[in-house]
Amino acid sequence: MKVGIRDGMLPVSFEESFRKAKEIGFDGVEICMGVNYREHPLWQEGGIDKVNSLADAAGIEVSSLSPGGFTAYSFMHPTDSTRSEGIAKLQYLAETCPKLGARVILVPFFGNGQIQEAHITVSRFLDGLKAAAETAEKQGVFLALESTLSAEQHLQIIDGVGSSAVGVYYDMGNATGFGYDAPSEIRELGSAVTQMHIKDTGGNHAGEGDVDFPAVFDAVHAIGYDSWFVLETPGKDNPVASAERNLNFVRTSF
Repeated sequence: MKVGIRDGMLPVSFEESFRKAKEIGFDGVEICMGVNYREHPLWQEGGIDKVNSLADAAGIEVSSLSPGGFTAYSFMHPTDSTRSEGIAKLQYLAETCPKLGARVILVPFFGNGQIQEAHITVSRFLDGLKAAAETAEKQGVFLALESTLSAEQHLQIIDGVGSSAVGVYYDMGNATGFGYDAPSEIRELGSAVTQMHIKDTGGNHAGEGDVDFPAVFDAVHAIGYDSWFVLETPGKDNPVASAERNLNFVRTSF
């Protein structure tokens, strides 16, 4: 098991986030992109080499890629060109992942890009995910869905797409906040859990909110999960101290 942190959780520039994460004690960094994703180094000439150089210099891994801005380009977007841009974005990241030594792309569905229950079986949604998954599968990369849906609904989507490249990015803080039983859901999802965020409810440090972490970690052990835990935890007044505290919680509790 390795523990990473999203680069945006650290109070430093993107370029400094790798060194700072390593200094705190993390194994990896999840690289995040917003709506203006083309401004990110990964879309710039020589950007992939630059990111690899930063990670190598710090002695840290790239755990995963998180295109948060995808919510503005989701598969159900009513404008075809915008929808196509979202698919192309995921395809590009699928081709980029292996060059960074990463295997997981978080695919978020929140806000205006939220998956409605009615979307789960709609061809416009499934066909968009299939197109992105085809590229991911060829590259040996996973598209890990994170949404407001239940475990059962996520499994329904995975069955509908029929690709080994599609899984779930499970966030026990979000799930608990939505009213789901996180330990039961983790057991239900099983091998469909591709990667996990560490987060508690209410903006609390891990272990201080409503998430039943002992039960969550028991469930994680039960399904044989042995991949990344990535911290997506609020920084409070001192983001570095909070990161250290949350990292220590995971290391000592799991």
